[in-house]
Amino acid sequence: MKKTISLILIGVIIGVVVSLISAEMVEHTSGVEFCSSCHSMEGMTEAYKLDVHGGYNKNGTKAKCSDCHLPHNNVVNYLFAKGYTGVKDVIGEIFYADGIDWIPRLENRADYTYSSGCKKCHDLKAMREDIPKAYLAHKEYEMGRVKSCVECHRHVGHKNMIDHLKKRDS
Repeated sequence: MKKTISLILIGVIIGVVVSLISAEMVEHTSGVEFCSSCHSMEGMTEAYKLDVHGGYNKNGTKAKCSDCHLPHNNVVNYLFAKGYTGVKDVIGEIFYADGIDWIPRLENRADYTYSSGCKKCHDLKAMREDIPKAYLAHKEYEMGRVKSCVECHRHVGHKNMIDHLKKRDS
């Protein structure tokens, strides 16, 4: 009996330690400091820092890269997408960083920008009461005729990104 309790206690302690380390790793790898450490992200980082979402606003509030570029519908999807995207990005950085032409890839922005992240901060129901004009502009999305926020908000998150990408490539 004592051995069973000891094993359970050791298992719980190991579980807590692993959980804390994992949570710290997830947090550490979610922001611009980590994401901008890759050469291929320089243009995106410059554009992000000049955008409202990058802190260029009256409050200095910043969205982390993971706020927009990972799904927030549930923790399993979030962690799976974080791992998958991280591995894919590392492989891309090692083997293809200098050959990536980002500008044509911007057309596929809905593949790597998640509306669930937008909705964490921007509440359509609150808009209905506080800013009726803004709510009306988002009615197509709420009715399901527009699938992703970035269909309409094409350059959100990275101010003048195309200019920064062109500068990077020249």
